[in-house]
Amino acid sequence: MTLELADLDTLKAAAIKRFDDGIAQGVENGSLDRELAQLQAELEQIYRIVVLLQKNEPDLEKIAEIWQKMVVVCDEFAARLFTLAAQHPACRASYDRILDLRNAAEERRRLHRRA
Repeated sequence: MTLELADLDTLKAAAIKRFDDGIAQGVENGSLDRELAQLQAELEQIYRIVVLLQKNEPDLEKIAEIWQKMVVVCDEFAARLFTLAAQHPACRASYDRILDLRNAAEERRRLHRRA
């Protein structure tokens, strides 16, 4: 079984849909915390998949492309939380964690791109 970059889009879309659906059902009785924890866990899982995906890739440009995809995934997750973080202080920690993962992915992308 081979994992491809398009599979990351599928994982991202499914995670965001679950989050959006959970938020649409209402943010009451701690459900926001649960939805945030789930979204963050799914992003961390995608990050681990990216680590494995690039592990045996010999081409530096391809590795940079993989990390660029992770940056985009993080950006889309962060966009979902940006407004919520302003309205609900509880979102701030998850938003910050997403940005931390984004920064780590961006650092790895820069490390592997050719000058």
